[in-house]
Amino acid sequence: MANDTSEHLRSGHFYVPWSNEEDRTTLGKALALDVAEARGEPLTVLTALKSDAEEHDEFKGLTIVSERDGVIPDGGVVLAWCPTLKAMEKTYQLRASTLVVVEWSSPRLSGWAKLNDARNAVTSELMTSGLRNDGRQLLHEIVQEGYRGWHDSIAYRRTEALISDLRKLGQYDRSVVLAYARQARGRRGIGNLKRVLDAAATAE
Repeated sequence: MANDTSEHLRSGHFYVPWSNEEDRTTLGKALALDVAEARGEPLTVLTALKSDAEEHDEFKGLTIVSERDGVIPDGGVVLAWCPTLKAMEKTYQLRASTLVVVEWSSPRLSGWAKLNDARNAVTSELMTSGLRNDGRQLLHEIVQEGYRGWHDSIAYRRTEALISDLRKLGQYDRSVVLAYARQARGRRGIGNLKRVLDAAATAE
């Protein structure tokens, strides 16, 4: 990690963004091992398929959880190794764990990083959502409107209005809205929410 310090290793989540220019998976692997060692906590590997992790010598002897099998124990360090959105759902209920998320080309997870104040492992920047209490309340209302998947016209119009209010506050970030909705509701209705966000962007 750029300007790595033991203090950084002992606090907060980490995000290793995808790059078209270089392979950062090795960085993410080493970082997760360093974080676990610095904190004296067990490391669990979360990946789409167990075979994706089992071929790495560094992961031998570790608990490996896939998007289909296994449960992540809360507490300790979790390396989300090039996770799918389905795999990431297994992290949403964790409260005492530290995540090191290594992003692949898809899906992009910068929204998760901002929402969870993760540290960018490449730049050492602490990422933030920019949300204040009023913005978080609007996000909560957007999710409440989606209790049936944002599919009916009333929820559609109401969500558009809430997005407009969020823009007026200067706190709108599409990636953060989607990350918040996924953490609250999983993948259900996210396609409909994306259409609302697209329509709201066109109307601006």
